[in-house]
Amino acid sequence: MSLHSTAYATYLPAVNAGYAKCVSSALPQGRRFPNGYGLKDLAFWEPNNLWHYPFALHSIGQYKVGDYPSNAITNRNKLNSTLIGDSGGFQIGKGTLTGLKHVQRNQMKPADAINAWSREVDARQWITHWLQSKCDYSMTIDMPLWAMDKKGKNSPFHLCTADQLIDATVKNLREIDQNSHPESKWLNVIQGGQSISDTIKWWDAVKWFRRGGWALAGSAGASGGLHNMLLVLLHMRDEGAFAEQQNWVHVLGVSTPFWAVALTAIQKALRASNPDLVVSFDSSSPFQLGGRYEEVCLTPNYTHQLKSWSIKTVDAPQRPSYASADNLKLFPYRQSPLGQVMLVNHLNVQEGMWEKRTFDTISNIMLMNHNTWVYLDAFKMANEWVDRREESCVPSSYLKAIDFIAQVFSVQDWRTELDNNKQFLDSVAPP
Repeated sequence: MSLHSTAYATYLPAVNAGYAKCVSSALPQGRRFPNGYGLKDLAFWEPNNLWHYPFALHSIGQYKVGDYPSNAITNRNKLNSTLIGDSGGFQIGKGTLTGLKHVQRNQMKPADAINAWSREVDARQWITHWLQSKCDYSMTIDMPLWAMDKKGKNSPFHLCTADQLIDATVKNLREIDQNSHPESKWLNVIQGGQSISDTIKWWDAVKWFRRGGWALAGSAGASGGLHNMLLVLLHMRDEGAFAEQQNWVHVLGVSTPFWAVALTAIQKALRASNPDLVVSFDSSSPFQLGGRYEEVCLTPNYTHQLKSWSIKTVDAPQRPSYASADNLKLFPYRQSPLGQVMLVNHLNVQEGMWEKRTFDTISNIMLMNHNTWVYLDAFKMANEWVDRREESCVPSSYLKAIDFIAQVFSVQDWRTELDNNKQFLDSVAPP
């Protein structure tokens, strides 16, 4: 079964460093695992014996400035996959990128914060070189506007103005433009601010940098809601953002079935400007759920009810009795290729009355692999139901939103259309 259709928006699992390291390692001697398989079969971006999906996202923000880690992502065969690189803007905005020498991990005076970032030359050069050497598309280094918001109160850049952050971002772009290989491809990050005027101001300052595509972040992306995203995209389209060679648009940090189908509709509309254009979206949810929370994702049973359009989870089967080598109980959630060949004692491997938990790191990696498949399968299924206009499986408001997206991209006075339908759009996908 293929998990990807070029007709649909492309989900990028945000593979974490722990996963990439583990699946490039040898299985410890004696560690139980499904017969005939090994850890390398969990590197889904390479051809393997379980399932292959040739797209992923990986963030440099997980590493220390100056490091060049060796793992299954950084050493991938580039012929087998497309990798989008995140430049670590989230960690930079928080001041938590390991190895920064001048930017502090707490609030700074505006001028001091901007000056500190200007002195992080080594960090910017490392980011640029790492991304262009490892990735097919890389996000530019942005100074996120969310640092000014309440959620950014501990950011070193919290007291900076939008103009200061935009100016620092433009300087980052000029360095990338000057110092990167001319054939490297970059997704210019478009940050949304507290108002649409801040977003347009950002766009006007950075739109000259056109090296492959765009990435929508903050309120310019999914967190701004469907109405705001459509406004930003249509404004960009009218200024030629999606012309030939600007072939990729990425939406950061979202992974719900609704956004999977909405972004597919947006991709279809944008392909009127550029038939080669790809819209993608990402999240780390399958990895967080399988790692931090030790939860198993379940394939949705889509109906016309809104509540059915979500990916639900249950606690992973974990108990001391499952850790026995004699326990041949099947893994009960068999929606994924890995789930179909697992026993519960492949997850529960630490046996003994003094063990605090029966899972090890590999147990969590296996859950992550299962969860990633479920996410991909769920998004493909959602798109197929929408394609078929299956009213029993798709909420009517979602079908109406999909129809509206097609319509608003085809009319000249799209601003009036957006204004007239703002209340509906915000009800379907609120900011």
